[in-house]
Amino acid sequence: MKAIISALRIVSIIFFMLTTSAQAGVFSSLGNKLTATMSDLPRYEKLPLFDPHRKSFTCVYQAQHVPPIDPQAELWFQQALALDDPNVWFEKIDYAKVYQLYLQAAERNHWKAMLNLASLILSDYPGVPEHDPEAAIRWVEKAMQLGVPDAYDRMGVYYQNGLIQGGDATSAYAFFQKAADIGSPAAMTFLAYKMAGTYDNPGDGFWANLPIAVQMLECAFAQGYGDAGEKLSLIYARPNTPESKLRALRTLHEGVKLGSAQCAASIAPEFDGLGLTDGTNLVGHIDKARAQRYSKIGDVLKLYKGRLKLPNLDKVLPLPPAPLPKWDGKVQTLIDAAKAVTPPPKPPISSAETGRAYVPEGYAVPELKQGTLTVTGDQSVPKSGYWLARYGPSTQANSRLFARSGLSERYEAGERFEASAFDWLTPDQMRWHYLGEAYPLPPVRADFLRQMLEAGLLREVPALPAPLQCNGLQSCPQTGIWEGRVATDHPLSALYNRWEQQAFVEQGQDFPDARHRFIDIAQKELSWTYRGSPNADTGTPGVRQIAL
Repeated sequence: MKAIISALRIVSIIFFMLTTSAQAGVFSSLGNKLTATMSDLPRYEKLPLFDPHRKSFTCVYQAQHVPPIDPQAELWFQQALALDDPNVWFEKIDYAKVYQLYLQAAERNHWKAMLNLASLILSDYPGVPEHDPEAAIRWVEKAMQLGVPDAYDRMGVYYQNGLIQGGDATSAYAFFQKAADIGSPAAMTFLAYKMAGTYDNPGDGFWANLPIAVQMLECAFAQGYGDAGEKLSLIYARPNTPESKLRALRTLHEGVKLGSAQCAASIAPEFDGLGLTDGTNLVGHIDKARAQRYSKIGDVLKLYKGRLKLPNLDKVLPLPPAPLPKWDGKVQTLIDAAKAVTPPPKPPISSAETGRAYVPEGYAVPELKQGTLTVTGDQSVPKSGYWLARYGPSTQANSRLFARSGLSERYEAGERFEASAFDWLTPDQMRWHYLGEAYPLPPVRADFLRQMLEAGLLREVPALPAPLQCNGLQSCPQTGIWEGRVATDHPLSALYNRWEQQAFVEQGQDFPDARHRFIDIAQKELSWTYRGSPNADTGTPGVRQIAL
């Protein structure tokens, strides 16, 4: 029986081959087209092979090359981040809403939302409506088409994890190299780890190309990528001299400011005495109090995965020999005091508060244009929306002959227009011009600050009556938190003028030098604004207490 079935299968195959031979050319042509179409996908971009022994590297900053972000998309993105609160158990997070917000932002070409959306699709979080890997890949491809460096890094990860059909480690490293060359700090850091060996060992995935590794790490660190500081400190410490140890220690400290849990996890053991017996310890003595604070802060940073920045770390945990301020033992006090601060957002200016002229906060009424719908005041309202009352023969849009207050007023269809403000002006002499319904204004800086305050990334401080500003060349005139900026037309403004670009500076000290974070901005080009929040006196000379 099996022989008969086998014979029938062979006959069927032969029959199929004979009957389709006439179509072979058609199917071959179709296959070639499909292959060509697939090869055009960004995931299959032909890239130069990874060269671990490259002789040069040019630092490129991602912030200067990503597409501009739509304000409304950014607000949706921030709202999604706030909902995905690391302090909330994941099963209690509304991931369906997080997904929807990321999707809305991604559809407006918000590249960070695209990458986060792709991660969400590949997750197993409850409530996410889509878990198709192909959908995740396509969002990353869309970001690649926008020229986003981190998108190329993400595609390299997908190759590395076997998510791309036919991919391998060779393809993954080609994408990592491309990402690093066009500005991805994550890709720079990954490749630098691989190239910072003292000898080549391709089998274990590392090579000896220390000069290029250092350049990549410093470029990533300049972009605020704190995790680059962990490997950079290890490299700096290799000479094992007092100078190299101090440089390594400062780099780890700066990495904690940039939100790196890795740097916090590396610096805490140094203050706890790691390596004291063999002479490799970076501090040279045990400081249990500092070790405890770094450890507690690191636990929190681990939850936020780089989102939480602590630029004012020196307010709660300055490097020695500066004395430690007294602490109440609450971890949240350390975090709140070290995070970035902002004065209260200015209240919005409303054209009218009550009545028909009321316009909701965050909305605006269209301006009067020629050709708009116009009716006399002796008629009923033909259309719901805002109307403007004028009089006189002029039809010019800039006519100032207002029949009432000069403000737009909202009426529902079928209502009666109200009388003129002038007794001598009859309803039939009034001209009501239709403006339309109020429309939402794009989010402004105050909206983003409010969102970040609610998410716990910022701390609000009282507004100061008169702003105190200093040039970067001056000594600090007053202890507290200072915010650094360069002119908006400076070529590195997109890199430097970040929301967390702050520092806690003691009176008489120098302001931070941007070049210590490998950002080529001279001190004279920096402007510092005082935000307040010094620590409190304890009554003991030289001893302060952390104050919020």
